[in-house]
Amino acid sequence: MMSRSNYSIGRNTVTALILAGLILNFSACDPVMEPTEIPVGVILPLSGTLGPLAQSVMNGMDLALEEINARESFRIRFIVEDGKSNVDSALAAYSRLADQHKVPAIIGPASSTETERAIPLINNKKIATLSATAARSGLGTQSEFLFLSSLSVGRTVPEGVRISKKHLGYRNVATLVNKVDAFSNSSNDFITQELGMHSDVTIVHAASYRLPQGASFGDITAQLTAIQNAVPTPDAIFLSALPEGRIGTLIAAHRQGIRIPFIVNFISIEAIHAVNEAEPGAAEGTITFQVWLPNSAVAESREFVDNYRSKFGEEPGDFAARGYAAVTILGEALNRVSTYDATSIRDALADIRDFPSIFGPFSFDENGDAVTSPVIARVQNNKFEVLD
Repeated sequence: MMSRSNYSIGRNTVTALILAGLILNFSACDPVMEPTEIPVGVILPLSGTLGPLAQSVMNGMDLALEEINARESFRIRFIVEDGKSNVDSALAAYSRLADQHKVPAIIGPASSTETERAIPLINNKKIATLSATAARSGLGTQSEFLFLSSLSVGRTVPEGVRISKKHLGYRNVATLVNKVDAFSNSSNDFITQELGMHSDVTIVHAASYRLPQGASFGDITAQLTAIQNAVPTPDAIFLSALPEGRIGTLIAAHRQGIRIPFIVNFISIEAIHAVNEAEPGAAEGTITFQVWLPNSAVAESREFVDNYRSKFGEEPGDFAARGYAAVTILGEALNRVSTYDATSIRDALADIRDFPSIFGPFSFDENGDAVTSPVIARVQNNKFEVLD
Protein backbone atom coordinates (compact mmCIF):
# COMPACT_ATOMS: atom_id res chain seq x y z
CA MET A 1 0.00 0.00 0.00
CA MET A 2 1.31 3.44 -0.89
CA SER A 3 1.73 5.82 2.03
CA ARG A 4 0.23 9.33 2.00
CA SER A 5 3.65 10.83 1.85
CA ASN A 6 4.65 8.78 -1.19
CA TYR A 7 1.36 9.58 -2.91
CA SER A 8 1.77 13.26 -2.18
CA ILE A 9 5.24 13.31 -3.70
CA GLY A 10 3.99 11.51 -6.77
CA ARG A 11 1.13 13.97 -7.26
CA ASN A 12 3.48 16.95 -6.93
CA THR A 13 5.83 15.41 -9.44
CA VAL A 14 3.02 14.95 -11.96
CA THR A 15 1.89 18.54 -11.40
CA ALA A 16 5.43 19.83 -11.94
CA LEU A 17 5.75 17.86 -15.15
CA ILE A 18 2.46 19.24 -16.45
CA LEU A 19 3.53 22.82 -15.65
CA ALA A 20 6.90 22.30 -17.28
CA GLY A 21 5.18 21.03 -20.40
CA LEU A 22 2.91 24.04 -20.49
CA ILE A 23 5.84 26.41 -20.10
CA LEU A 24 7.72 24.69 -22.92
CA ASN A 25 4.62 24.77 -25.08
CA PHE A 26 4.09 28.51 -24.53
CA SER A 27 7.81 29.19 -25.04
CA ALA A 28 7.71 27.41 -28.37
CA CYS A 29 4.89 29.71 -29.43
CA ASP A 30 6.74 32.90 -28.42
CA PRO A 31 8.18 34.84 -31.39
CA VAL A 32 11.98 34.86 -31.73
CA MET A 33 13.37 38.30 -30.84
CA GLU A 34 15.05 39.78 -33.90
CA PRO A 35 18.16 41.98 -33.45
CA THR A 36 17.47 45.71 -33.51
CA GLU A 37 18.13 47.12 -36.96
CA ILE A 38 19.79 50.53 -37.13
CA PRO A 39 19.56 52.43 -40.43
CA VAL A 40 22.77 54.30 -41.18
CA GLY A 41 23.00 56.69 -44.10
CA VAL A 42 26.04 56.63 -46.38
CA ILE A 43 27.03 59.41 -48.80
CA LEU A 44 29.83 58.57 -51.23
CA PRO A 45 30.69 59.87 -54.73
CA LEU A 46 30.12 56.50 -56.35
CA SER A 47 29.86 58.05 -59.81
CA GLY A 48 31.89 60.82 -61.40
CA THR A 49 35.60 61.56 -61.09
CA LEU A 50 35.88 60.24 -57.53
CA GLY A 51 33.94 57.03 -58.23
CA PRO A 52 36.84 54.53 -58.14
CA LEU A 53 38.12 55.84 -54.82
CA ALA A 54 34.61 55.89 -53.37
CA GLN A 55 34.19 52.23 -54.32
CA SER A 56 37.31 51.45 -52.29
CA VAL A 57 35.78 53.26 -49.31
CA MET A 58 32.56 51.29 -49.79
CA ASN A 59 34.45 47.99 -49.91
CA GLY A 60 36.06 48.73 -46.57
CA MET A 61 32.70 49.75 -45.13
CA ASP A 62 31.01 46.57 -46.36
CA LEU A 63 33.68 44.40 -44.75
CA ALA A 64 33.26 46.16 -41.40
CA LEU A 65 29.48 45.89 -41.72
CA GLU A 66 29.67 42.11 -42.16
CA GLU A 67 31.94 41.71 -39.15
CA ILE A 68 29.84 43.91 -36.86
CA ASN A 69 26.52 42.35 -37.86
CA ALA A 70 27.95 38.87 -37.28
CA ARG A 71 28.92 39.55 -33.67
CA GLU A 72 26.76 42.30 -32.18
CA SER A 73 23.22 42.20 -30.78
CA PHE A 74 22.18 44.93 -33.24
CA ARG A 75 22.29 45.03 -37.04
CA ILE A 76 23.44 48.02 -39.09
CA ARG A 77 21.66 48.57 -42.40
CA PHE A 78 23.29 50.94 -44.85
CA ILE A 79 21.13 53.29 -46.91
CA VAL A 80 23.55 54.42 -49.62
CA GLU A 81 23.24 57.67 -51.56
CA ASP A 82 25.49 58.63 -54.48
CA GLY A 83 27.07 62.06 -54.02
CA LYS A 84 28.04 61.98 -57.74
CA SER A 85 31.40 63.72 -57.13
CA ASN A 86 29.80 67.15 -56.78
CA VAL A 87 28.83 69.21 -53.79
CA ASP A 88 25.18 69.90 -54.64
CA SER A 89 24.43 66.20 -55.12
CA ALA A 90 26.06 65.36 -51.80
CA LEU A 91 23.94 67.97 -50.01
CA ALA A 92 20.76 66.68 -51.67
CA ALA A 93 21.72 63.16 -50.57
CA TYR A 94 22.15 64.35 -46.99
CA SER A 95 18.68 65.92 -47.03
CA ARG A 96 17.08 62.74 -48.38
CA LEU A 97 18.69 60.60 -45.70
CA ALA A 98 17.54 63.02 -43.01
CA ASP A 99 14.03 63.78 -44.23
CA GLN A 100 12.91 60.62 -46.04
CA HIS A 101 14.83 57.86 -44.28
CA LYS A 102 15.03 59.48 -40.81
CA VAL A 103 18.44 57.95 -40.11
CA PRO A 104 20.06 58.68 -36.71
CA ALA A 105 23.60 58.53 -38.17
CA ILE A 106 25.29 59.30 -41.48
CA ILE A 107 28.73 58.29 -42.72
CA GLY A 108 29.76 61.10 -45.08
CA PRO A 109 29.95 63.44 -46.84
CA ALA A 110 33.22 62.40 -48.46
CA SER A 111 35.20 65.54 -49.23
CA SER A 112 36.08 68.44 -46.97
CA THR A 113 34.26 70.87 -49.29
CA GLU A 114 31.08 68.78 -49.17
CA THR A 115 31.34 68.39 -45.40
CA GLU A 116 31.90 72.10 -44.86
CA ARG A 117 28.92 72.98 -47.03
CA ALA A 118 26.79 70.40 -45.17
CA ILE A 119 27.41 71.90 -41.73
CA PRO A 120 24.24 74.04 -41.73
CA LEU A 121 22.27 70.88 -42.59
CA ILE A 122 24.05 68.88 -39.90
CA ASN A 123 23.25 71.54 -37.30
CA ASN A 124 19.64 71.78 -38.45
CA LYS A 125 18.91 68.05 -38.70
CA LYS A 126 21.00 67.12 -35.63
CA ILE A 127 22.13 63.77 -37.06
CA ALA A 128 25.31 62.11 -35.80
CA THR A 129 27.59 62.61 -38.81
CA LEU A 130 30.93 60.86 -39.32
CA SER A 131 33.07 61.65 -42.36
CA ALA A 132 35.51 58.87 -43.21
CA THR A 133 37.65 60.94 -45.56
CA ALA A 134 37.27 64.70 -44.94
CA ALA A 135 40.52 66.13 -43.54
CA ARG A 136 40.21 69.90 -43.39
CA SER A 137 41.10 71.16 -39.92
CA GLY A 138 38.45 73.06 -37.99
CA LEU A 139 35.34 71.42 -39.45
CA GLY A 140 34.33 69.80 -36.16
CA THR A 141 34.42 73.12 -34.31
CA GLN A 142 31.37 74.20 -36.35
CA SER A 143 29.03 71.40 -35.27
CA GLU A 144 28.71 69.23 -32.17
CA PHE A 145 27.17 66.50 -34.37
CA LEU A 146 30.15 66.26 -36.78
CA PHE A 147 33.12 63.89 -36.37
CA LEU A 148 36.11 63.13 -38.62
CA SER A 149 37.50 59.59 -38.37
CA SER A 150 40.48 60.36 -40.62
CA LEU A 151 43.28 62.61 -39.42
CA SER A 152 42.97 66.31 -40.21
CA VAL A 153 45.80 68.16 -41.94
CA GLY A 154 46.54 69.96 -38.70
CA ARG A 155 47.69 66.62 -37.28
CA THR A 156 49.55 65.23 -40.31
CA VAL A 157 51.49 68.31 -41.44
CA PRO A 158 53.76 69.08 -38.43
CA GLU A 159 55.10 65.52 -38.26
CA GLY A 160 55.21 65.29 -42.04
CA VAL A 161 57.32 68.42 -42.42
CA ARG A 162 59.69 67.32 -39.66
CA ILE A 163 60.31 63.88 -41.14
CA SER A 164 60.37 64.92 -44.83
CA LYS A 165 62.88 67.69 -44.01
CA LYS A 166 65.03 65.18 -42.15
CA HIS A 167 65.15 62.86 -45.18
CA LEU A 168 65.29 65.38 -48.04
CA GLY A 169 67.24 68.15 -46.30
CA TYR A 170 65.35 70.80 -48.25
CA ARG A 171 66.03 74.51 -47.79
CA ASN A 172 64.15 75.98 -50.75
CA VAL A 173 60.67 74.73 -51.57
CA ALA A 174 57.67 75.53 -53.77
CA THR A 175 54.00 75.09 -53.00
CA LEU A 176 51.16 74.27 -55.38
CA VAL A 177 47.51 74.35 -54.26
CA ASN A 178 44.03 73.95 -55.69
CA LYS A 179 42.49 77.25 -54.56
CA VAL A 180 38.84 76.21 -54.83
CA ASP A 181 38.91 73.20 -52.53
CA ALA A 182 38.50 73.28 -48.75
CA PHE A 183 40.91 70.42 -48.02
CA SER A 184 43.58 71.75 -50.38
CA ASN A 185 43.47 75.25 -48.90
CA SER A 186 43.60 73.91 -45.35
CA SER A 187 46.53 71.65 -46.22
CA ASN A 188 48.44 74.47 -47.91
CA ASP A 189 47.77 76.86 -45.02
CA PHE A 190 49.17 74.40 -42.48
CA ILE A 191 52.16 73.56 -44.69
CA THR A 192 52.97 77.24 -45.16
CA GLN A 193 52.60 77.86 -41.43
CA GLU A 194 54.74 74.88 -40.48
CA LEU A 195 57.49 75.70 -42.97
CA GLY A 196 57.54 79.24 -41.57
CA MET A 197 58.61 77.81 -38.22
CA HIS A 198 61.85 76.52 -39.79
CA SER A 199 64.21 79.47 -40.20
CA ASP A 200 66.38 77.54 -42.66
CA VAL A 201 63.53 76.88 -45.11
CA THR A 202 62.31 79.39 -47.73
CA ILE A 203 59.25 79.15 -49.96
CA VAL A 204 60.76 80.39 -53.23
CA HIS A 205 57.52 80.14 -55.23
CA ALA A 206 53.84 79.70 -54.34
CA ALA A 207 51.66 78.56 -57.26
CA SER A 208 47.98 77.77 -57.51
CA TYR A 209 45.31 76.52 -59.90
CA ARG A 210 41.52 76.21 -59.76
CA LEU A 211 39.86 72.81 -60.18
CA PRO A 212 36.33 72.44 -58.75
CA GLN A 213 35.43 69.05 -57.31
CA GLY A 214 34.21 66.72 -60.05
CA ALA A 215 35.88 68.64 -62.88
CA SER A 216 38.44 67.10 -65.24
CA PHE A 217 42.05 68.01 -64.62
CA GLY A 218 43.22 70.92 -66.77
CA ASP A 219 46.45 72.40 -68.06
CA ILE A 220 48.90 73.58 -65.37
CA THR A 221 51.91 74.02 -67.63
CA ALA A 222 52.30 77.68 -66.64
CA GLN A 223 52.29 76.90 -62.92
CA LEU A 224 54.83 74.10 -63.31
CA THR A 225 57.04 76.24 -65.55
CA ALA A 226 57.08 78.99 -62.93
CA ILE A 227 58.19 76.48 -60.32
CA GLN A 228 60.91 75.15 -62.68
CA ASN A 229 62.21 78.68 -63.26
CA ALA A 230 62.17 79.72 -59.60
CA VAL A 231 65.48 80.99 -58.24
CA PRO A 232 66.94 79.28 -56.36
CA THR A 233 65.64 75.98 -57.71
CA PRO A 234 63.27 74.30 -55.24
CA ASP A 235 64.50 71.19 -53.44
CA ALA A 236 60.92 69.94 -53.00
CA ILE A 237 57.37 70.79 -54.10
CA PHE A 238 54.47 70.63 -51.62
CA LEU A 239 51.23 69.76 -53.43
CA SER A 240 47.80 70.25 -51.83
CA ALA A 241 45.06 68.91 -54.09
CA LEU A 242 42.09 66.61 -54.53
CA PRO A 243 42.76 63.04 -55.80
CA GLU A 244 42.37 63.92 -59.48
CA GLY A 245 44.67 66.92 -59.00
CA ARG A 246 47.33 64.79 -57.29
CA ILE A 247 47.36 62.29 -60.14
CA GLY A 248 47.22 64.93 -62.88
CA THR A 249 49.98 67.08 -61.38
CA LEU A 250 52.49 64.27 -60.90
CA ILE A 251 51.93 63.06 -64.47
CA ALA A 252 52.15 66.56 -65.95
CA ALA A 253 55.27 67.46 -63.94
CA HIS A 254 57.11 64.32 -65.04
CA ARG A 255 56.19 64.89 -68.69
CA GLN A 256 57.48 68.46 -68.35
CA GLY A 257 60.85 67.17 -67.19
CA ILE A 258 60.49 68.07 -63.52
CA ARG A 259 62.44 65.70 -61.28
CA ILE A 260 62.05 67.65 -58.03
CA PRO A 261 60.48 65.40 -55.36
CA PHE A 262 56.84 66.07 -54.55
CA ILE A 263 55.43 66.00 -51.03
CA VAL A 264 51.69 65.28 -51.23
CA ASN A 265 49.39 65.22 -48.22
CA PHE A 266 47.13 62.10 -48.26
CA ILE A 267 48.00 60.73 -51.69
CA SER A 268 46.75 57.14 -51.85
CA ILE A 269 48.47 54.02 -53.12
CA GLU A 270 45.74 53.79 -55.77
CA ALA A 271 46.78 57.24 -57.02
CA ILE A 272 50.45 56.22 -57.00
CA HIS A 273 49.66 53.18 -59.12
CA ALA A 274 47.56 55.28 -61.53
CA VAL A 275 50.40 57.80 -61.93
CA ASN A 276 53.09 55.20 -62.54
CA GLU A 277 50.87 53.32 -64.99
CA ALA A 278 50.18 56.45 -67.03
CA GLU A 279 53.73 57.82 -66.78
CA PRO A 280 56.20 55.19 -65.56
CA GLY A 281 58.33 56.42 -62.68
CA ALA A 282 56.43 59.70 -62.25
CA ALA A 283 55.38 58.90 -58.66
CA GLU A 284 58.71 57.49 -57.51
CA GLY A 285 60.22 59.42 -54.60
CA THR A 286 56.93 61.11 -53.70
CA ILE A 287 56.49 61.59 -49.95
CA THR A 288 53.08 61.48 -48.32
CA PHE A 289 51.57 62.20 -44.90
CA GLN A 290 48.99 59.50 -44.21
CA VAL A 291 46.71 58.00 -41.58
CA TRP A 292 47.36 54.35 -42.51
CA LEU A 293 49.50 52.07 -44.67
CA PRO A 294 48.95 48.41 -45.62
CA ASN A 295 52.21 47.31 -43.97
CA SER A 296 51.15 48.66 -40.57
CA ALA A 297 52.25 46.45 -37.66
CA VAL A 298 49.04 47.15 -35.69
CA ALA A 299 47.33 43.81 -34.95
CA GLU A 300 43.86 45.09 -35.95
CA SER A 301 45.34 46.37 -39.22
CA ARG A 302 46.98 43.05 -40.08
CA GLU A 303 43.67 41.27 -39.50
CA PHE A 304 41.86 43.83 -41.65
CA VAL A 305 44.35 43.39 -44.51
CA ASP A 306 44.01 39.59 -44.39
CA ASN A 307 40.20 39.72 -44.31
CA TYR A 308 40.08 42.31 -47.09
CA ARG A 309 42.32 40.18 -49.31
CA SER A 310 40.12 37.16 -48.65
CA LYS A 311 36.94 39.04 -49.57
CA PHE A 312 38.11 41.18 -52.50
CA GLY A 313 41.21 39.38 -53.78
CA GLU A 314 43.48 42.42 -53.49
CA GLU A 315 45.35 44.49 -50.94
CA PRO A 316 43.37 47.39 -49.47
CA GLY A 317 44.43 50.97 -50.02
CA ASP A 318 44.04 53.80 -47.53
CA PHE A 319 40.56 54.72 -48.81
CA ALA A 320 39.31 51.21 -48.05
CA ALA A 321 40.99 51.45 -44.66
CA ARG A 322 39.33 54.76 -43.90
CA GLY A 323 35.92 53.32 -44.81
CA TYR A 324 36.52 50.28 -42.64
CA ALA A 325 37.74 52.37 -39.71
CA ALA A 326 34.74 54.71 -39.84
CA VAL A 327 32.27 51.83 -39.59
CA THR A 328 34.15 50.09 -36.77
CA ILE A 329 34.31 53.36 -34.83
CA LEU A 330 30.59 53.94 -35.35
CA GLY A 331 29.98 50.33 -34.34
CA GLU A 332 31.84 50.94 -31.09
CA ALA A 333 29.62 53.96 -30.40
CA LEU A 334 26.46 51.93 -31.13
CA ASN A 335 27.69 49.24 -28.76
CA ARG A 336 27.77 51.80 -25.95
CA VAL A 337 24.22 53.14 -26.20
CA SER A 338 20.90 51.77 -24.99
CA THR A 339 18.78 53.78 -27.44
CA TYR A 340 19.81 54.38 -31.04
CA ASP A 341 18.87 58.02 -31.42
CA ALA A 342 21.14 60.66 -32.93
CA THR A 343 21.97 62.43 -29.68
CA SER A 344 22.91 59.21 -27.88
CA ILE A 345 25.09 58.15 -30.81
CA ARG A 346 26.74 61.56 -30.91
CA ASP A 347 27.49 61.41 -27.18
CA ALA A 348 28.94 57.90 -27.52
CA LEU A 349 31.19 58.99 -30.39
CA ALA A 350 32.42 61.97 -28.38
CA ASP A 351 33.38 59.63 -25.52
CA ILE A 352 35.58 57.31 -27.59
CA ARG A 353 39.10 57.18 -26.16
CA ASP A 354 41.94 54.82 -27.09
CA PHE A 355 39.71 52.55 -29.17
CA PRO A 356 41.84 49.76 -30.73
CA SER A 357 41.37 50.70 -34.39
CA ILE A 358 43.30 49.68 -37.50
CA PHE A 359 45.06 53.06 -37.19
CA GLY A 360 46.24 52.19 -33.68
CA PRO A 361 44.76 53.67 -30.47
CA PHE A 362 42.03 56.05 -31.63
CA SER A 363 40.25 58.91 -29.85
CA PHE A 364 38.14 61.93 -30.71
CA ASP A 365 39.24 65.28 -29.32
CA GLU A 366 36.87 67.92 -27.97
CA ASN A 367 36.15 69.12 -31.54
CA GLY A 368 35.34 65.69 -32.97
CA ASP A 369 38.69 65.40 -34.78
CA ALA A 370 40.53 62.08 -34.93
CA VAL A 371 43.48 61.64 -32.60
CA THR A 372 45.91 58.94 -33.72
CA SER A 373 49.47 58.82 -35.04
CA PRO A 374 50.18 59.91 -38.64
CA VAL A 375 52.37 57.84 -40.97
CA ILE A 376 55.02 59.43 -43.21
CA ALA A 377 56.14 57.40 -46.23
CA ARG A 378 58.01 57.62 -49.53
CA VAL A 379 57.22 55.82 -52.78
CA GLN A 380 59.83 53.25 -53.73
CA ASN A 381 59.18 50.72 -56.50
CA ASN A 382 55.48 51.60 -56.65
CA LYS A 383 55.02 51.00 -52.91
CA PHE A 384 55.05 53.13 -49.78
CA GLU A 385 58.04 52.74 -47.47
CA VAL A 386 57.66 54.22 -44.00
CA LEU A 387 60.03 57.04 -43.02
CA ASP A 388 60.93 57.81 -39.43
